[in-house]
Amino acid sequence: MRIGRIIQEEADTIPMAPLIDIVFLTLVFFMVTSVYATLESEVDITLPTADTAQKGERAQGEIYINLRDDGTIVVNERSLNVEELQETLHRVALYFPGGAVIIRGDHNANLGRAIQILDCCRKADIQHVAFAAVAEEVKR
Repeated sequence: MRIGRIIQEEADTIPMAPLIDIVFLTLVFFMVTSVYATLESEVDITLPTADTAQKGERAQGEIYINLRDDGTIVVNERSLNVEELQETLHRVALYFPGGAVIIRGDHNANLGRAIQILDCCRKADIQHVAFAAVAEEVKR
């Protein structure tokens, strides 16, 4: 009696279902992040002007804090009080250590409110804080 093994070679194929899933999820991720980037910059704020203002690139974990002229603090289209902002910044510092905060304050906003935002950033141990401004137009 002869006992032998039958060896079948399987053709090397790339499974398409997981590949399609990964491509689809990547597409959804980029669509969602681009929507948030435009929402944060569309808040009705008149930014102050500066000679040295530069357009920066968005980094991971970066959060925009919008300060309206009436003193309202807006993050992701939600109005927050100082306590809610502090809680949000603590979560940002926890999940994105080394993340940055950009304060987009209206040129008529109260400086005291901006100092409260800076204090919240310091309490959350966020070291990278910047203020947004637009470049002054050259007058001819």
